[in-house]
Amino acid sequence: MKKRFLAFLTVLIVSVTIFCIPAFADSSPSVYLIDECDAINDVNEKEIKDKAREVADKTGFNIVIVATDNIGTPKTDAHVVEYADDKYEELCGIDTDGILFLINCDTKYDYISTSGVCINYFSDNRIDTIFDRIWDHLKEENFAQAAYSFVCYVDKYYDMGKANDDHYIFAGETAIRISPTEIMRGMLFGGIFVLIFGTSAYKIRGAQYKVQKPGTRNYILDNSLVFDNHSDVYVGRTVHTTYTPRSSSSGSHHSGGHHHSSVHRSHSGGHHGGGGRHR
Repeated sequence: MKKRFLAFLTVLIVSVTIFCIPAFADSSPSVYLIDECDAINDVNEKEIKDKAREVADKTGFNIVIVATDNIGTPKTDAHVVEYADDKYEELCGIDTDGILFLINCDTKYDYISTSGVCINYFSDNRIDTIFDRIWDHLKEENFAQAAYSFVCYVDKYYDMGKANDDHYIFAGETAIRISPTEIMRGMLFGGIFVLIFGTSAYKIRGAQYKVQKPGTRNYILDNSLVFDNHSDVYVGRTVHTTYTPRSSSSGSHHSGGHHHSSVHRSHSGGHHGGGGRHR
C-alpha cells in the first residue's frame, strides 16, 4: 500500500512539472515600441523600452507604444480607434491583459487602447488624467518624454489598484478572467499540498498511537445506553418581507468618473477600453 502511494505521488509531481513549467515560461508579458515615423531617437528608445520592460514584469501587462504617420483610411477618429485595437491584438492577442499608446502623427488624434484586466485599471477618468499629464509633451512633439511618462503612469495606476468594480461584465466594466491553465495549476498544487500534509499527519499520528486489531468482545456494555424522551414546543411567528428592486439608474451605466470604462468590440470580437484626444 505504501509503495503504491509513493508511486502515485511521484507520477503526480512529474505531471505538475510537465504542465506548469511551460505555463510559467510563456507568462512573460510583451513589450513593443514601434516607431514608424522616427519620432523617437535611439537613445531615448532604449530608455523607454527598459522602463516598459520593468513595468511589464512588475504588472504582468503587455505594454505597446506605437508612433505612426499613416493610420490608413479613412482619416477619422473611429478608424484611429480601430487601428489601435487591431494593432494591439496583432501584437499581443485578443482579450489579453495590456495597454497600447498610439502617438498619431497622421491625424493628430492620439489614443490609448486597453485590453483584458487593464480595462479595469484604466478607467475613462484615468485615461483623461494621463493625457492631461503628458499633453504638453505631445503638443511640443516631445514624443520620447510623452512615451516615458505614459509608462510611468501605467506603473502608478497599477500600484493604486483597479478603478472599476469587477461585478459588471462588459457593461461599462469587465471581469478578470482566469485561464484554464491557471485553474489546473492551482488544482494540481493544491492536490500535492493535501497529499504531503496528509502523509505527514498520518505518520505523526501513527507514531503516537498503536492501532489495535479488532476483537470479538462487545464494545457496548449492557445498560450503558439510556434513551430519554424530549419534546420541544415552538412558538410560530410569521415574518413578511418586501423586496425593493435597485434603481435602474445605479450600477455600471453611469458616465465618466473613476468607476467606469467605456468598452467596445474590435473587428475580431475582442473587448477594449480606451480614450483619445486631439492635438
